[in-house]
Amino acid sequence: KQWYQRRVRGGVFCGAKMNARLGWMIQECPAFFVPLLYANLLPSTSLIPMAMFMVHYFNRSFIFPFLMKHDLQTPVETVISAFIFCSFNGWLQVTFLLQNVHNASFSLVQIAGLLIFVCGMTINISADSHLRELAVQRVGKQYLTPTKGFFRLVSAANYFGEIVEWFGFLLVAQTKAALWFAFFTLLFLGQRGCQAHKYYLSKIDGYPRNRRAVIPFLI
Repeated sequence: KQWYQRRVRGGVFCGAKMNARLGWMIQECPAFFVPLLYANLLPSTSLIPMAMFMVHYFNRSFIFPFLMKHDLQTPVETVISAFIFCSFNGWLQVTFLLQNVHNASFSLVQIAGLLIFVCGMTINISADSHLRELAVQRVGKQYLTPTKGFFRLVSAANYFGEIVEWFGFLLVAQTKAALWFAFFTLLFLGQRGCQAHKYYLSKIDGYPRNRRAVIPFLI
């Protein structure tokens, strides 16, 4: 999902930028508002997974942007790309949840999925917070080594947390759309995390060589 954070080159809006806070809100909010439009149509069995999805995107749309530096800029093309992706993903998730025919009772697998989702979101938010702390402490362009929480185990703890979130969501929603999104997140953020890991190893003196990229003890 975070492919829209890259600098986009070429195209109609080449070079055009806008305030990062506003851009982030615009690009993420469709994943919150599209499901909201269908909330009264959802079967009772789909309310909890849809609430989980919307809680994540409420945080990403209306809380996370205001934790950014106020003077950051973002390319307009990345905002447009992300807006399209989040609109599609919000529509896709709610479309499959409208067809949800699970038993009305919450299974043990779904309870486990909910707990996994909460753990993942907690990891993601705390990791983002630690990165902001380091950005404040940084002098010049020299990166500082993250040392808190799951950063002791992986270079991209924020990505790891989001991957955990969406696999928890998959266990609760149990739809093909949730399956697609969980593995899309794993593959895409996994690849981004590996790139970041290689960069840290090459640029930060004394960076821990035993630290994994995204998945503790594995990748």
